[in-house]
Amino acid sequence: MSVHDIIDEQDVMKAHEHNFTLWPRQWNEYVDNHNWKIFNLNKDQKVNIPDNPGIYSLLIQPGIANHPACSYLMYIGKTTSLRRRFSNYLNERNRETGRPKIFRILNKYKDYMKFCYTIVDEGDLETVEDNLLIAYIPPNNDQFPVQLRQLVGAFR
Repeated sequence: MSVHDIIDEQDVMKAHEHNFTLWPRQWNEYVDNHNWKIFNLNKDQKVNIPDNPGIYSLLIQPGIANHPACSYLMYIGKTTSLRRRFSNYLNERNRETGRPKIFRILNKYKDYMKFCYTIVDEGDLETVEDNLLIAYIPPNNDQFPVQLRQLVGAFR
């Protein structure tokens, strides 16, 4: 492999870099339990997604060696309709004028993207989302609860 080939491969690899914050203290402070369901983000799965309010996350699961624990949590959000939000993400893959970070992961990892959700009472959506954002600090979220905003902003 020539030096130019190595540089080209490094450029390709860098296009797949994502910064994750692993902060055990925040994990230990999270106290709620949820019943999470996970589905491939494709139109065939839409019928399995309820029309309830809830919290969802976008995960990348490469499925290497069928390893059950390999997931990359990329984004957390809240919605009053999980099914509608699922459909929005399917459409957002084709909409170049959407959110750049989300458009990028939806298209780069299309075959590996998972939609993971838990049903939450509508009145609790913001609190549960904030607590999960504080615990995970996903790389594709841009807005964080006030207690994290300054810390996260300093590093992104």
